[in-house]
Amino acid sequence: MKEDELYRAYRDAIRRRVCAPCLDGRGDGSCGLTGRICAIEGHLPRVIEAICAVESDRMVDYMAAIEAQVCGSCQQPSPTGDCHLRDTGDCALSAYLSLVVDAVEDVRGRSTT
Repeated sequence: MKEDELYRAYRDAIRRRVCAPCLDGRGDGSCGLTGRICAIEGHLPRVIEAICAVESDRMVDYMAAIEAQVCGSCQQPSPTGDCHLRDTGDCALSAYLSLVVDAVEDVRGRSTT
């Protein structure tokens, strides 16, 4: 697959896997967030890179990669580095990380065969 096709495959798989059960989603599959961009969509290239760099059966390893490679560039954390959205369950990337990882791993499995 070409790089842009692969990126599109990741994005589409994540949208199918995550946006449907997301509490902020609308019935038509679009995002219902207002006033801010979804962390998954807003940081998608970094999210994909972070997940692809991890080879683990432990979700904590994926979360550590996300926190190291994505959360530091997010505009939501407080000056102390705490993330109110993550702490309250309002960060879609944190709340749905296992679904995001599953979607990326599904595409990775297809693209290597």
